[in-house]
Amino acid sequence: MAKQKQTTSKSAPSALSDSKSVLNKQMLFVALLGLLLYGWTLTFDYALDDTLMITGNKYTQKGFEGIPDIFTTDAFEGFFGGKGQVAGGRYRPFTHFLFAVEVELFGFSPFVGHLFNVIVYITLLLVLFSFLRRLFPAPPGINQKFLSVPFVTTLLFAAHPLHTEAVANIKGCDEIVTMLCAIATMILLFDYVSKPKIWRLIAAFILYFIALLSKENAITWIAVFPFILWFFSDAKKKDYFTTMSVLLVPAALFMFIRTQVVGGILETDIAPELLNNPFIYSTKSQEIATVIFTWLIYIKLIIFPHPLTHDYYPKQIAITDFSDPIVWLTIAIVIFSIVVFLRGLKKKSPVSLGILIFWATFSIASNLLFNIGTFMNERFMFVPLLGIAIIAGYYFGKFYPRVKWLCIAFWVVIGLYSVKTISRSLVWKNNKTLFLTDVKTSSKSAKVNVSAAEVLLQEADVEKNMPKRQALATEALTYLNRAGKIHPAYFGVYDLRGKANFITGNFKASLTDYQTCVKLDNTKKTIFNNIYLVGLGAIKNNDFTVAIEAFRFLIPFEPDSARNWLQIAIVYDQLGMVNESFQSIDSALSVDSMYAPAWNKGGELFGRVRNDFATSEKYLLKSFSIDPNNASVLENLGVLYGIMKRFDRSVQFLLKAHAKSPENKQILNNLGTSYSGLGKKDSSAYYMQLAKQP
Repeated sequence: MAKQKQTTSKSAPSALSDSKSVLNKQMLFVALLGLLLYGWTLTFDYALDDTLMITGNKYTQKGFEGIPDIFTTDAFEGFFGGKGQVAGGRYRPFTHFLFAVEVELFGFSPFVGHLFNVIVYITLLLVLFSFLRRLFPAPPGINQKFLSVPFVTTLLFAAHPLHTEAVANIKGCDEIVTMLCAIATMILLFDYVSKPKIWRLIAAFILYFIALLSKENAITWIAVFPFILWFFSDAKKKDYFTTMSVLLVPAALFMFIRTQVVGGILETDIAPELLNNPFIYSTKSQEIATVIFTWLIYIKLIIFPHPLTHDYYPKQIAITDFSDPIVWLTIAIVIFSIVVFLRGLKKKSPVSLGILIFWATFSIASNLLFNIGTFMNERFMFVPLLGIAIIAGYYFGKFYPRVKWLCIAFWVVIGLYSVKTISRSLVWKNNKTLFLTDVKTSSKSAKVNVSAAEVLLQEADVEKNMPKRQALATEALTYLNRAGKIHPAYFGVYDLRGKANFITGNFKASLTDYQTCVKLDNTKKTIFNNIYLVGLGAIKNNDFTVAIEAFRFLIPFEPDSARNWLQIAIVYDQLGMVNESFQSIDSALSVDSMYAPAWNKGGELFGRVRNDFATSEKYLLKSFSIDPNNASVLENLGVLYGIMKRFDRSVQFLLKAHAKSPENKQILNNLGTSYSGLGKKDSSAYYMQLAKQP
């Protein structure tokens, strides 16, 4: 009798051990991938909206002291000074609270902010992987495959370049924290069905409320969760009631609080400005058609994420209508996805779940329900992309390993996505790299053109070399001129262009730009000061026509200010228009009789032009009585007394003037002359010699 051949099989504990080993490797790989993709950001600075929520937000700046305001005001109120600045308002106090805590504990440290984002993102990936393992568990008795559906889905989600803005921009942690808390909530409620423990409900309630307080779009998971239970559990009616209550109660509480603080989520009464509402000049039909058109751009970027940009403001996307075949193609895709969703419901297909997650979580940012203030934004795909990743992961699991090349294709996609994600994340190093990169992609956006110009002008502000400074301003003008053509009523264009023209010495153009600013908004006092500086620059450049125009333009807006009349007097004096100069001095003093510089200039004119030394002395002493430490007044009195041969008084005032302005060579010369008049030759020679020194 032949000996029976022994068969070997792995024992249950051995198979379990292998599964745990695979699981540990998968989790380690997920964590390392997240670190590889975004570890670079730890050296980055603050960028983009970090100013709104962190560096420029007065509530964040207060640290712990600002927390009460954070929970009782619109998220942007700390920056803008009031609510209603953006469509629908923003109430996201939890992540704002985290920023305040970071500032209190570490100061303004972009390293800490980026480190937090990376840690939370990696945590999200691991929690997401755990969630997907519950939905797509390995069949019993079969060893865990490394390329399992949950693992593949998680990697596709993790590596996708559309996530770059949310992770590389510190402010983007609102997206990450929201999704992390929402997914953790789903896990707790899903587990509750099979292991009903009250602590799971309490923890889910808290986490979901935190998700809502981090960003409003967490509310869309209410539409998704019932289908998760239906598709992947044996939940009974009471389970639906219990778990949905845990979602609905905090959602209702959040909506009540939000309404009290910033108003309803559908309230979009904002300033009628193109950058707040890209459809301000469009018909409703055009608005809907354009919104649908942007959906196809999203779909394209999911499949082929290039080129990427943070800016889709007007007029980066052209307004379209229903005569555009692309709009109808998008509608066909939407209808097709709905049909696939409905057909898959009976079979409880993961494809249907993916479609639901995509459209449900995208709905609030789709621009269809309400105006979000811009055409689109790549970070709005942060959560919806999970739906597409689930569909891709499901089909991968369905056909692999029968279709061997799928493995190669998968790793190629992950590799390409990773390279794109890393290269894109490097753009977020700071505002300069971000704006000067994205202005090439979003060349039709007025906003990013202005932003690019602004960072160049900020660099010009600290540049000491004048040719380099002017070169930066000239480059900025290129972007500002383009932005002005895109959006002729954009205040920021004229404000920054006025500055750029000032730096390049084009005072006429600078004045024209600032005058346009006043026409657009005459409440910004800094513009009036800029016009005053243009006038001073024009005087220095001997461009007296522009100078007079600048100061006369200011007079109606600053009726109580004497400084504009004084500068007009100075211009007329340089033009030799003596009477007009005296009249302007009188006008200055009629506005403000205690304006020392006007008395000083009047005293100078009476002495120099009319040789009326008595009146000159009267004016100068009046100026001195108002401002006894003014170097110009002290010098003029010293000169006047020197001319009047009152050398002792001359020396007295010139010494005071020298103490206030030790580098003034003219004062030293006059001191030498007055000491000579007193017969003090040594003192005279000393000051004459000082005047000659370089």
